[in-house]
Amino acid sequence: MPYLRAATDTPFGAMPYGPTRSVHAYNKDAAAAAIYPGDFVILETDGGIGVALTGSVNIVGVAAEYSAASTAKTDFLVYNHPNQEFTIQDDGDTTAMTEASVGTNANITVTTGDTTLLRSLHEIDSSTAATTATLALKVIGLHPVEARSFASAAGSPRKWIVKINNHLLAPYQQVGI
Repeated sequence: MPYLRAATDTPFGAMPYGPTRSVHAYNKDAAAAAIYPGDFVILETDGGIGVALTGSVNIVGVAAEYSAASTAKTDFLVYNHPNQEFTIQDDGDTTAMTEASVGTNANITVTTGDTTLLRSLHEIDSSTAATTATLALKVIGLHPVEARSFASAAGSPRKWIVKINNHLLAPYQQVGI
């Protein structure tokens, strides 16, 4: 994977890290925007899948495939297991994520995907790494490709292992028996 190189600024969205725990087919209606592999997705009020927004909670997973805007798809694949870990790059824009970022929560920087390579450009919003419980991602640790080389200044993005913090399908989100 050419984008999975240490200390490079090459956003690629979220990619499963470790074993793939679950891939499930969802409905994507024609009203939905383009979805790129690696985009975080939510379950919209109409029951269809849509791209998560910065600040979204109750994310259902990460897109496993591409679908063009205004295209309905009844079998759109999503990595949807609540315990799935993902590799994702931080944006490194104004704040460097350091060793102290491990165990914190962070938001997602959501941007439109790369229309040439058809891949996501979602990243960790490095300036939000904190203990705020409602932030979208839980930072598990630095990806092994980084060889424990944490950033020392802004502008030095790194690859991280994360989990979805407030996952729609997590047992603690379910009401009832």
